[in-house]
Amino acid sequence: MRIKHPNASRGYSLLELVLVLAIVSVLVGLLLPKGFDALRNARIQQVAKTVDTLKTAITDYIAMPGGSGSMPRTEGTGIPCSGAALSGATDVAKGNGARLDAVLLAAGKLERPLNLRMGSQFFASTGTGNEMTWNQSLQAFVVTPDAAPQRNWSAVTRVEARSSAPGTLPSVGLGANFRLDGVNDLTANLIVAYLAIPACPAKDAYQLALAMNGPQLAPVEGAASDSGLVAYAAPLNGVTDVYIYLTAL
Repeated sequence: MRIKHPNASRGYSLLELVLVLAIVSVLVGLLLPKGFDALRNARIQQVAKTVDTLKTAITDYIAMPGGSGSMPRTEGTGIPCSGAALSGATDVAKGNGARLDAVLLAAGKLERPLNLRMGSQFFASTGTGNEMTWNQSLQAFVVTPDAAPQRNWSAVTRVEARSSAPGTLPSVGLGANFRLDGVNDLTANLIVAYLAIPACPAKDAYQLALAMNGPQLAPVEGAASDSGLVAYAAPLNGVTDVYIYLTAL
């Protein structure tokens, strides 16, 4: 005959449950920030590797036989276009539709479209109509059939190129100026290539600047970044658009 212990079916007391929950809360509080830091570091490493890949792709593109020995502007003035309607469109409309990474993809210098885990997670353009595409033989963007561009890639992580604008703060220059040594602007009459990452979380932007600029050119956390390879305006509502220098010709 088995004798049942009087306490065999006793459940957990309220005090025991409170202690377990307290221990779990402490562990979560200790481990969760480390998990977020690890994810952020992975995003930063991905961006750094992508920057290296893009620099190589641009170098290879510039050296292509039959090319112009340069890279086309995709923002501001001077965007090369073919077709009366496309050529006659506004600089803003052409800039919204043209991207340097599309040129590199069309030329076979990039294997796949950009896909970063940092910043905006939009991967397609907004708007209607056909996309602007790069015609390597014409050394120009085209829309087939010829039309004014209606697509907009400005909310998507992308590579762009534009004329340098010395005297403009890098934090507001939209990629047109960088103070690579922390003091001096880029010189005039350059074509500047840069990686644009829209809607980047403020903490990611700061840590990216710290990693790529080095401590000597790191910005103040929460403020604008005007020195080094990484430029951005002071975060607003926890995000900012980041511009990373690639090269200038």
